[in-house]
Amino acid sequence: MPPRELPGFYFDVERNRYFPLSSRPPPSPSVSTSLSQVQKQHDQPSQRRRTLWNYPASKTTSAGRAREASVLLHGRLAATSRGCSESVRWPFSGARRVCAFRTTPTHQFMGDSYGWLYSRTRTETSSEMDPCDDIEQLEAWIPDLSLAVHSEISALCTTETLRVGVCFGPVTKICVQDVGVPGRTQLLHLSAVHDVRAASLQGRALVLGAADNVVFLADLDASDHTAVRMLPTRSDVFTVAQHENLIYAGTRAGNVLRFDTRLNAKGSAQVLFESGPRNDNTGSFNRANPQPRSSVVFVQPIHAVQQLVVGYMDGRLGTYDLRFPRPTAQYAVTYAGNPSSLSCNGRLGITLDPSERFLFAAGADHRLRAWALDSGAPVASSASPSPSPSPYAPSTSRTAVDGDSSHNPFTMRFATDFSALQVVDADDGPGQVLWASGGSEVWRWRLGV
Repeated sequence: MPPRELPGFYFDVERNRYFPLSSRPPPSPSVSTSLSQVQKQHDQPSQRRRTLWNYPASKTTSAGRAREASVLLHGRLAATSRGCSESVRWPFSGARRVCAFRTTPTHQFMGDSYGWLYSRTRTETSSEMDPCDDIEQLEAWIPDLSLAVHSEISALCTTETLRVGVCFGPVTKICVQDVGVPGRTQLLHLSAVHDVRAASLQGRALVLGAADNVVFLADLDASDHTAVRMLPTRSDVFTVAQHENLIYAGTRAGNVLRFDTRLNAKGSAQVLFESGPRNDNTGSFNRANPQPRSSVVFVQPIHAVQQLVVGYMDGRLGTYDLRFPRPTAQYAVTYAGNPSSLSCNGRLGITLDPSERFLFAAGADHRLRAWALDSGAPVASSASPSPSPSPYAPSTSRTAVDGDSSHNPFTMRFATDFSALQVVDADDGPGQVLWASGGSEVWRWRLGV
């Protein structure tokens, strides 16, 4: 029978009796070694944890690596200093200007202020070394169609297979062209729709921003286009964007609206955000938002529809959080420094890069600006802009501007307003290309070069 355990005593087997714990002899060296090994093994996990926490976070976390990559891209973008411009030679007389512009890997499309649509194709693969290579390897502009006499082309949309052009006027005319099938063109007339200022193409679904309505055509291939869905907005629509079944619209009144095309109700518009204070239903003045009201000229959902980039006519640019929409919400991220998004010729270009890292905008002061989308940090300082580019020689329609930091697109002051901006991935490798058009000029920069 084993001896009992008594508090404060231990049993000595050799002497067959109990003794106080204070008189216990020290353990043998072998026992001490084994105990220290056990203690060391017990301490090792906590030591590993301390080493992990003390290690630089930027080298162990994806967030840290993303921040480092963003800083690197920001610096490369600010170092852009080589570009090329083209002076468009119009085939017809009149003071024409570029109103809409889109580029694809194989074609470029343009619409002017007299209702003409133009196109051209690329003849060879571009080279990364020559900043003018993309323009040099494009054919001359070819007039394709006069969509409406003396009515400007207000919107151009492209996909891999379609080009859609829309004119502004009392009767809306739409040109739908299959890029892969030359000569296959469809013309649509919407007599009940007028003053279209914006369009968005997603697959075969087309959304128009018109007077007092958002117009939704679910399928451009449908033989019957009489069943056009009219989504009332109570204000002229200046900009639209699509994402799956959702339509985002910005109005003259300064409201950002959202429609769900799966709902059949006409009054299904949800007011997400407002540009400034308004009179509520009781007639009292709502001062929750101190900003003055301004028309919405740009909307674009980003980051898996968790945020919405919104631009106003007075130059305000920022990102709203779509998880918490309310009329009095403030920007989650602000892009400061843009003076205005309106010129004497109309609205100015605003765009995002395909990777949704940077925002680009043309200002009424003939300047281009860019910001990091997630932080709002400007790409280049606007303190010392360079003078306007020299006039082009009449003997040439293309001019290269390279090798000088003073010709960075974000520090230059241009001779014209840019009505259209587009950033595309480079065809010949990593990197992106910025296209800007306005007046009679088309500019191209290889970003970071």
